[in-house]
Amino acid sequence: MNLHDLDTLLTAFYATISGPPGGQDWETARTLFHPDARLVRTRLDDEGKPVAFSFSVDGYREGTEPLLADIPFYEVETARRTVRFGNIAQVFSKYEAHDAPAGGNLIKRGMNMIQLFDDGTRWWIVHVIWDDERPGLSVPAAIFEQWRDIEVSERR
Repeated sequence: MNLHDLDTLLTAFYATISGPPGGQDWETARTLFHPDARLVRTRLDDEGKPVAFSFSVDGYREGTEPLLADIPFYEVETARRTVRFGNIAQVFSKYEAHDAPAGGNLIKRGMNMIQLFDDGTRWWIVHVIWDDERPGLSVPAAIFEQWRDIEVSERR
């Protein structure tokens, strides 16, 4: 896998969480993340207050594996905008999750904000924070319709 290519890395990122019940590829997922990476799940609690749950890669696996053990879960990127400066990048990635690989019933939509680091040989995911759409909150179309990708980097 060419991890010096952002498209390849992000395609793999979504592929690792997707699969039939219990079919996630946790070993490949581990290779995409920097050893110090964090994953942060945000949502509203039962009282409607924002909360965030922060995980290491292994902690995320431990918390997520039981949730996906009995359900098909296929998450795909539906839009992306990237801002790159030197050896860092911020990716705004809109996603949908379904119960079948080619569509099926919609489970959720939302946005991942993914921060990456290029160590000169490959990209590493350093941080992912996400939130799901809910009543009154939709991913703004303007991010993907009006923004453009920006790249300021040295050419290798």
